[in-house]
Amino acid sequence: VVTRFPPEPSGYLHIGHIKAAFLNNYYANIYEGKMLLRFDDTNPVLEDVKFENSIIEDLETLSIKYEKISYTSDYFQLLEEYCIKLIKMNKAYADDTNVDEMRNQRGEGIESVNRNNSIETNLKLFEEMRNGTDIGKKNCIRAKINMSSKNKCMRDPVLYRCIIDIPHHRHGFKYKCYPTYD
Repeated sequence: VVTRFPPEPSGYLHIGHIKAAFLNNYYANIYEGKMLLRFDDTNPVLEDVKFENSIIEDLETLSIKYEKISYTSDYFQLLEEYCIKLIKMNKAYADDTNVDEMRNQRGEGIESVNRNNSIETNLKLFEEMRNGTDIGKKNCIRAKINMSSKNKCMRDPVLYRCIIDIPHHRHGFKYKCYPTYD
């Protein structure tokens, strides 16, 4: 059994984190497995190495053992490749709808005007995002799922967004767009 504790290094641990860490550690121990500590570092706006260090220290204080540390950012290149595959399969698209309008459209089940753009257009716009251009900064990549789903979270959620003005605490300015937490 392999369990994973995936905090975002954007703040200090709270009781919910501790519960999850204890449960992951417990199941790894009773099944003679291992627990992995996986920092979900996909938001450079909020993350800081001081929070990583604090999380590690807190786990040590609580005697919660983990096999190794990994980072979501270790897989950014692979995640970008998966995003490109989704676009090529027509399962994702670039969208420049503003946040408030997108929230309203998702709530009402209204498709974005960009939802049916060509695969070529979507690939080009994702490349603009990856390069951090002015056009790229206005876009996000959304999953093309089901805008009439009763579960509003499944109505074309955002997969990628641009953050270019703030360096990632591990990669600096190498990446201009980041996968979303959801």
